[in-house]
Amino acid sequence: MNKGRGVIMEVSIIMPSYNRYPLNLLSLHSLENQTFDLSKMEVILIDDASTDQTEDLKNYRPPYRFIYIKTRRNIGIAAARNLGVKMSKGKVIVFLDAEMIVDPNYIRNRYRHHLKSENAVVIGGKPTGKLYTCLFPEFGKKQMKDIARLIRKRPVVKERIEKSINKKVISEMIGSTIKTFMRPIQLLSKEDIYSFRKLKPFTVKRSYNEYDLLTYLDHNLEKSPLVWLACLGNLSIRRSFFDRVRGYEEAFKGWGPEDAEFAYRLYKADANFVVEPSLIRYHQEHPKHKILSDEGDRNWLIFQEKHPYLEVCVRAIGLIEKKDYKFMENIIEESLSLKKEYHNQYKKFQDSLILLLKEIRILKSRKKTIRHLMQSSGIEADAMKKKQIFKERNEIESYGKYKNLIKLFDLLTNK
Repeated sequence: MNKGRGVIMEVSIIMPSYNRYPLNLLSLHSLENQTFDLSKMEVILIDDASTDQTEDLKNYRPPYRFIYIKTRRNIGIAAARNLGVKMSKGKVIVFLDAEMIVDPNYIRNRYRHHLKSENAVVIGGKPTGKLYTCLFPEFGKKQMKDIARLIRKRPVVKERIEKSINKKVISEMIGSTIKTFMRPIQLLSKEDIYSFRKLKPFTVKRSYNEYDLLTYLDHNLEKSPLVWLACLGNLSIRRSFFDRVRGYEEAFKGWGPEDAEFAYRLYKADANFVVEPSLIRYHQEHPKHKILSDEGDRNWLIFQEKHPYLEVCVRAIGLIEKKDYKFMENIIEESLSLKKEYHNQYKKFQDSLILLLKEIRILKSRKKTIRHLMQSSGIEADAMKKKQIFKERNEIESYGKYKNLIKLFDLLTNK
């Protein structure tokens, strides 16, 4: 730990890490090269009970204040982030994944927004691409194909690989060669990371479907009720604002929507979401361990029970038809308009939408086919309730102003 006594910390970078060595070390090197005043910046790395060489980082001595914390057991990313913030001294908190390589102006370009707004939540656009800094024997087929393509098209990559393993390689056989490695082979060094522009030959373009919402929002960011869904983990926020919303929800275990749930609470607390396109960063490729979908399904149930509102539950539409952000946005806006104009007059109709949407995730978590939502939700069994819901539906349709709400209702009741 570098104490840094007597210095006022402006920025604390929180980096949870689980079995990401040496990728996390390269990420730390990219932070050494920041144009931001390093004496006013600290990095807190939370080693979440890793079993690799991450513990070696307790001897890491960078030019900024560095704190290494190792948990006794794996506590998950939400709890790890909260622990990091608890140990931090900075006025501004930056959350950064352990495998992200950031450009020299990354922290400075975030920090300036927080000088203008107490409630700023700064997010980046799409990452620049997939960066191959290391070769892992556990790489999947797509990653092996990426490397083969790089060898064919980028001579510098071929040269670096041959130098690293001390033997000639051919693209067609690289997958078999990599699988024989007993450990990860590091291709890029600290000096390479410092020369940010030289990283490009080792990158492959990536389709980031999860960032499609940012493309859709574009100029409507401040007004959209979906803006919180665009927060995907690597965000920055003032410590005071973080404390006000009480940090990340630690009930989520394993893989889950901790980012979305945190962002939703920020949204409800009047966050000023800012997309900063100059936040240039690369995602270092690592072995893709199979995501436990059971964990994700369970965590989404926790999310919608904690926040049983249409603007949260509406995301389940993407499980039964192609994701349509405009449709989702219109549904939320029409629901708010209906409540504003008629108060609780159509409460049974509104509640039925939430109940049916929640049922989609319940069925998915039970590995059941998503159909017969009226029956499985219990609405079909209550004749009086069903009659009232459809009566309200028909009245709402007669107004001619709530076409998307009616479309959603019909979609769910016919499913």
